[in-house]
Amino acid sequence: MALEPNSVQRDRMLSYGKTKLTLVQFLVGKDPATNKEYFTQTRQAVLAEGGKREHQLFIDQTLTEGELPYQFLTVDSFPSSQALLLAHENTREIRNAALQETYSIYLKTTSIIKKVLKGASVFSPTLAGWLGTRQIKEIPDHREELDPETDPGLEAVREFSGRDRDQPFYMMNLNQFAAQNRRRMSGKTAYDRYSTMIIPYLVSVGGYPDIYAKILGTYIGDQRSSLANSWGDFALVYYPSRASFLRMMTNTPLRAAAYRRAGLEKVVLMPCSRLTI
Repeated sequence: MALEPNSVQRDRMLSYGKTKLTLVQFLVGKDPATNKEYFTQTRQAVLAEGGKREHQLFIDQTLTEGELPYQFLTVDSFPSSQALLLAHENTREIRNAALQETYSIYLKTTSIIKKVLKGASVFSPTLAGWLGTRQIKEIPDHREELDPETDPGLEAVREFSGRDRDQPFYMMNLNQFAAQNRRRMSGKTAYDRYSTMIIPYLVSVGGYPDIYAKILGTYIGDQRSSLANSWGDFALVYYPSRASFLRMMTNTPLRAAAYRRAGLEKVVLMPCSRLTI
């Protein structure tokens, strides 16, 4: 599997010049000892180029797409495309020693939505009362209605809900949008309507989108990669607990869920927890 960008991927990323970029990497490590050294050296390389490691996460499971090999997720912000390239080139040795596989994408992010919705958490108890998200409803068994390309499988949700419900986590979303639905609406438009409708429910349980951005390109990954696809958007959504996610999921309005299904062709959902090394 590829651990380096090809020349086309490299040149396309560099074409963004002085644009601030965020690099998201899905990683498969070889062993715990080299994993630790990889995270240490790559964090130092990011800092040396004026960047910041925003997140270093363990992938707990995959709710859609079946089993995927990826174990870790890192999110690094850089002041320019050149800084991203230098940080990456300066860690080639440890990358080849520590990793079996990586799939990397880059984004242009904004912190405005995060700041606004994180600040709105003071209204969470009131919203929870209005929207009815104080309790987790029973998860219905509608296997025949589920789309495996976009909906979490029932067994995966049960596994998710059976873990420690009180620990904060991030839900990673990779979205591929449908071309057009029966309402002659683009998939992106339908999904945007879903997002608008679901935001109050997200805030009501204390969550907020830490990152939501259009994917500019793939930096590392070829057709052999498990995640190879024409993804549209990337999101990393914070939840104060697994219980809070279940409160939102089991109380999502049917109309909002319909827009989500109409908007998505494919999605990968990965709950992730903080990784301290």
